[in-house]
Amino acid sequence: MKTSIKIGKLYGVPVRLHFTLIFVVALIAWSVGSNVFLIAEMLGIPDPNIAPGFESYILGVVVAVGLFVSVFIHEMAHSIVSIKSGFKVDEISLWLFGGVSKMEEMPTDPNLEIKISAVGPLSSIGLGVLAFVGGMLINQSIVVFILFYLSFINFFLAGFNLIPAFPMDGGRILRAILAKKYTYVKATKTAATIGKVFAVIFGIVGLFVNIFLILIAFFIYMAASQESESVLVKHMLSKVSVGDVMAKEVKTIGPETSLEDFLKMVTTHQHTGFPVVKGDKIIGIMTLKDAKKVSEQDIYITRVGDIMETDIVCLSPDDDASKAWDSMMKRGFGRFPVLKNGELVGIVTRSDIMQSFKIQTEMESLKQNDI
Repeated sequence: MKTSIKIGKLYGVPVRLHFTLIFVVALIAWSVGSNVFLIAEMLGIPDPNIAPGFESYILGVVVAVGLFVSVFIHEMAHSIVSIKSGFKVDEISLWLFGGVSKMEEMPTDPNLEIKISAVGPLSSIGLGVLAFVGGMLINQSIVVFILFYLSFINFFLAGFNLIPAFPMDGGRILRAILAKKYTYVKATKTAATIGKVFAVIFGIVGLFVNIFLILIAFFIYMAASQESESVLVKHMLSKVSVGDVMAKEVKTIGPETSLEDFLKMVTTHQHTGFPVVKGDKIIGIMTLKDAKKVSEQDIYITRVGDIMETDIVCLSPDDDASKAWDSMMKRGFGRFPVLKNGELVGIVTRSDIMQSFKIQTEMESLKQNDI
């Protein structure tokens, strides 16, 4: 089931709205609508001069939408600078915790990472200044309330994102600064550890202040752990090639192979998938996952060519094993054919990659222990 919808593209980047955004907008609208006069008093914002109830909740919806427009601009700033720096941005997603710019890969150059990370908070500061100036120049009380409130929110958004809690913007800036002195892997590990410490602090504070802070703490902790592990895996796998880890003996099947025969091959060879070849050309991959698309009564009449995966990625034996790992993570496939001069010379699977990572990690450990 899809959890987000695409609402369009901007600067070539798809923009998606996650279903959790509905709950957050509703929560913010309710919070602002129920406390509009208290908020005005606390922040020194002019009384919006509206009736409590329906009108105040409509004001809350406007503020909530304005907040997520601000978050979108924040993420778009990251994306534009990333694209201009030569990095592909897969999408921008607005969801429960604000926004995320999903990049194909993060820059390892410290100065470039600082530039991409800092532009988000800087854009928020710019929006905050514009909203504040606009509020000073307008006399309509409701509009002044909205602009001053959004000004405060954008300044808060900038400040919060600059906290050195990896993988937030401030944490990425910290990682980049550390990477100027240490290796990229060590800098990431250190920044991730600091991020986890902040996550624990956020969680403790959230117990007494706001449960939403606990959710943010959980997200930061998990994201820091995952990115630190991902950087380590890619670093270790960059030391070996696909040709070093692939299986050179490849069992293939044809598109006319029956699904029944395919299942027998799975049992006989203890592999969950095989390349599909027609003549000298590979035309697809057939896996158990594809077989599950077929009902039991159709097993005996279905051919591999009817249900195989045709949108395949082929690797070269000279590619880094890290490229195979990236492709597996992005596409959700567990195996890729390996071609050399158009000829099938091997197949690399997720288990091959993980075994290689395990060996490289153990070898690194031996070196560190001077054995």
